[in-house]
Amino acid sequence: MGLPDKRSRIAIYGALALGLYTVENFLPTPLPWLRVGIANVAVVLALDELGVIGAVVVFCIKLILGSIITGRFLTPFFFFGAVGGVISLAAMILVRVLGRRMFSVVGISVAGGVFHNIGQLLVARFVLIQSSALWRFFPVLVLFGVGTGIFIGILARLVQSRVKEYA
Repeated sequence: MGLPDKRSRIAIYGALALGLYTVENFLPTPLPWLRVGIANVAVVLALDELGVIGAVVVFCIKLILGSIITGRFLTPFFFFGAVGGVISLAAMILVRVLGRRMFSVVGISVAGGVFHNIGQLLVARFVLIQSSALWRFFPVLVLFGVGTGIFIGILARLVQSRVKEYA
């Protein structure tokens, strides 16, 4: 039994992203904007296996349908997630395209985690809080992005190895 065609895999990764996003948004967190971003496992997998278009489609499914289901569509949380997600996805695409031989899925995911937090910090700085004191959070957010990126990348690698067993 081989892997499904590209459209079917986009649908599978989109459903995975949507399910993980929805579940994670209903779990309690210490801060409302502080999440691991586990749905990004599906985006990382789509980027690695299906390329840029597949990753963009899976990201849009996660962002738009996920925010509609969780009741966050067009709220400030949506815009934080959208800007962070777009910057994160752009960084992962650049790392994948320019550094494919140097970076594994984990490295690509770390770039995504770090740039997602940078994007959210930029939104907070220029839209909500007009103070440069906000940049004091930068090192903490970068470290958190590295940690979550490693976690998401390892999960993506585990999923890839399990899928290859059944392919």
